[in-house]
Amino acid sequence: MAARTPFVCRLDALTPPERDRHAQLTARLVDSARGVEGLPNGWALSFDGGPDAGWLVEWMARERRCCPFLDFDISLGEPGEPAVLRLTGAPGVRAFLAAELGLEPAAR
Repeated sequence: MAARTPFVCRLDALTPPERDRHAQLTARLVDSARGVEGLPNGWALSFDGGPDAGWLVEWMARERRCCPFLDFDISLGEPGEPAVLRLTGAPGVRAFLAAELGLEPAAR
């Protein structure tokens, strides 16, 4: 079994302009989530699908650089179906994400 990436944020992974853009994308992530489901090891967030889901991929790419301990899974589904982003990881990730993103397991 491969060792897990240490549960450490890399605050230096993004330049100041990249951090600004990431903050904008994070706000969009939180504001546009249509559903939030708690998972044993993280969270699943659903969003309106469609051609504008590329920002989710951009957010994931930036988040992966500063939080490499997270596991990401995105499902875009059929046109018109919701996009689902699953953020999971080692023990403690669920609580970390809840605090960082203000997540609660309830439909929005």
